[in-house]
Amino acid sequence: MNEQDLNQFRAMNQQYQVVVTQKQRMLLQSQELENALTEVENANGKIFLATGAVLVEGSKESVKSTLQERKKKTDETVETLSVQEEKIRKRLEELQKKLQKESEGENE
Repeated sequence: MNEQDLNQFRAMNQQYQVVVTQKQRMLLQSQELENALTEVENANGKIFLATGAVLVEGSKESVKSTLQERKKKTDETVETLSVQEEKIRKRLEELQKKLQKESEGENE
């Protein structure tokens, strides 16, 4: 079995796990932003937006616009991570097949 291929497989598997975790976190953030947009839409009265550790009062439209922009960026990040995830997954499958073939060759 080729040690270099095995090390590459392990490293790519770790990278895959990181990308999947990031994607899950971004999907959760996107859902939270969607929920916040719904709350803003239904809100009457004062609206506050968290900016770091500070709450800042804003108009309904400005808060809605800010949340929509954040959601758009988050969704774009999810798309980018999905593409990365798919590329890494395909490469992992290729390496796995190669390693299995090498392993079978050694066992004969």
